[in-house]
Amino acid sequence: MLDTLAELIRNVAGCGQGVLEHTWECQAIIMMFQTRVLLGGMSMYDRYQDWRLDVDNMTYEELLELGDKIGYVNTGLREDEIVRNLRKVKHPAFDSSFRYSTEMEKKCSICQEEFEANEEMGRLDCGHSYHVYCIKQWLSQKNVCPVCKTAVTKT
Repeated sequence: MLDTLAELIRNVAGCGQGVLEHTWECQAIIMMFQTRVLLGGMSMYDRYQDWRLDVDNMTYEELLELGDKIGYVNTGLREDEIVRNLRKVKHPAFDSSFRYSTEMEKKCSICQEEFEANEEMGRLDCGHSYHVYCIKQWLSQKNVCPVCKTAVTKT
């Protein structure tokens, strides 16, 4: 810890003297220094300091290993829950003069493809519509609307 603190002090002293030319770099170093000084003395009271992971500085292999240790938690819905909470509707056939109230209503927010006339869509209770295939695939992974993040089912 002393090495990094000493390095921070050297960097703070070098700010504005050609060592660090960019002011945003100096500001970042000074903020790190202040944080280290202000919170450094509190680390002896942090019972969980050894449990903290610095994932920003982990290698790809270390992150993969961590993922294997933690495991995968599926927050998606089962097929029967998807069917129960998804209303199937046909996209209306409009002439070319029809104007959508928003550009978002014109296409599926998941795949970004425009809806075709009389195409089957899946509509959630929040009112957002998607291609049936797209929203089923989404809901098998997540329990929320892709646009407004409203929960599809109350858990």
